[in-house]
Amino acid sequence: MYSSGNIPVDRKSKDRQVLFKGTFEALAKGRAVALFPEGTSYTEPRIMQVKDGAAWASLEYAKWRMDNPGAAPDQDVVIVPASIVYTNKTKYRSDVSAVVNCTIRHSF
Repeated sequence: MYSSGNIPVDRKSKDRQVLFKGTFEALAKGRAVALFPEGTSYTEPRIMQVKDGAAWASLEYAKWRMDNPGAAPDQDVVIVPASIVYTNKTKYRSDVSAVVNCTIRHSF
């Protein structure tokens, strides 16, 4: 998993600094970071509660960049909200739609 760029997440730990460390390293190298905050899928025909992980990570990254000048390129963080919708979640290989929404730009 590490060779594909995955960042490990220890869901039982309350210390998010390890998670942020991997995220900050990836962003500082200009890489993309994808988050799946729910960690599961739902069969509800509506949007579930919005999670704040991407916004929180972006704000923490901004703080890290201020504390570590020159450690990362001078570029905005762009958050692209997206969702995956299955037509029939109970059927293996059912049709799927990827919905990409308007970007949110975090300027420094």
